[in-house]
Amino acid sequence: MDVTSQTAGLILNCRPGRENHRLVFEYSLTNPGERDIYVHDALPSFDRESKAASANPGAASIICGPGGDAIVGKFIPPMPSSLRPAVPITPLAHRLKTGETMERRLEVPEPLAETSPYLPDLLLRQYQLLDIASVVFAVGYWISGRDGFGVAPASYAEGMWSVVLTGGAAMAGTMLASQRFPTRGLQIFRRTDGFPRTLSGAM
Repeated sequence: MDVTSQTAGLILNCRPGRENHRLVFEYSLTNPGERDIYVHDALPSFDRESKAASANPGAASIICGPGGDAIVGKFIPPMPSSLRPAVPITPLAHRLKTGETMERRLEVPEPLAETSPYLPDLLLRQYQLLDIASVVFAVGYWISGRDGFGVAPASYAEGMWSVVLTGGAAMAGTMLASQRFPTRGLQIFRRTDGFPRTLSGAM
């Protein structure tokens, strides 16, 4: 199923599927506007031994949304109010110029489980298994010239830009392009540790 939607400054076209116990999202993003757009494309990854940084384009965020949705994609979920990370999360973005289109593929293993770059995974007994009514695929992005963020070339990821959020909130300056896909037979492991789920980016 191909679905196209347009939000402020960005057109998202997504074709979801399932392969070998994985949800697969093949998607494209088009910039029809007059300003460059920085699209969330990866998260930093660090080697434990060498401490060297690299880009992880397969990193996905997953949260339980309202009404039985599972929100899946490339975005920064809300930061727990009790957490003050020593190193802020700096998403890596692809710069999408006016009229350009980018194509990507994201694979997420089943069963789904809430995950965040801010928090480690929990023990199995600390999750609640819930049925899913639909999957919402979402991608974060930032429009150049707007407040709330800054960008700089990522020295360890050629062609990518580090996005530094400057508005004092985890989602400051962030927009979200999203599409909803009704589903049957899918479940999600929902965290029971007070994990925040309210997305403040426009969606």
